[in-house]
Amino acid sequence: MTTSITFRLLGIVEVESAAERLPLNGKQRSLLAALLVQANHTVTNARLMDALWERPFPVSPETRVRTLVSELRRAFALFQLAPIATRPSGYLLRVDPGQLDLDVFTDTVADATRALAAGRAQVAVCRYEQALALWRGPALGGASGPRAEVEATRLEEMRLSAQEGLFTALLRLGDPARVVADLAPLVRAHPLRETFHAQLMLALYRTGRRGEALDLYLRLHRRLVADLGMEPMPMVQRLHHGILSGTPDPEARPLPARCPG
Repeated sequence: MTTSITFRLLGIVEVESAAERLPLNGKQRSLLAALLVQANHTVTNARLMDALWERPFPVSPETRVRTLVSELRRAFALFQLAPIATRPSGYLLRVDPGQLDLDVFTDTVADATRALAAGRAQVAVCRYEQALALWRGPALGGASGPRAEVEATRLEEMRLSAQEGLFTALLRLGDPARVVADLAPLVRAHPLRETFHAQLMLALYRTGRRGEALDLYLRLHRRLVADLGMEPMPMVQRLHHGILSGTPDPEARPLPARCPG
């Protein structure tokens, strides 16, 4: 395989080489997704069948898996590639470092998280932005099957966690106006995600919108009680009390002019 190959899961499932995309139909895309989420590991025939079809399975599911693998191999052959290896129990798709967008995303988020923990918030902002820029839409786009939805939900949670990290870094840098602008639509889209609410509350307070921050807490409180029968988590309650008393934390620091290298 050449280093110019890119495998993508963070959006439409696809393979690209030299600005050309591998031609795939829906079931081939679903098979590719099932292999890529376990890249460089053997995916058993049983797991592939579970990924591709609801139970009861169609007639001769193992034969159908073999046929789909053959079709996918022929598609790869158009790029002079042969990344799919047959194993006694299933198949393995070989991916080199840096070729799969999910791996790049995971590594970049890890860099950002370490930078934030070390107090290098500007570096963290840049790394989180680089990681999130890899997303081109909902994960596993174009793939279907019982496990595709489960995997897509898992990947979306990783994306939301990275966004939380970005907003934390921006708040530490002292850029609450950007947090308000970028986070408000996410709060509307995820009305029970407490960390997003807490970050937006703090950003609203720091931009002089204390009343809106308190209203946001009240809406969250009502929604949690009505939908889940529970109070906001202690961290959110402490922030609410801090805003009431005029002493929320953490402290902000000046915002550097540009991303460091």
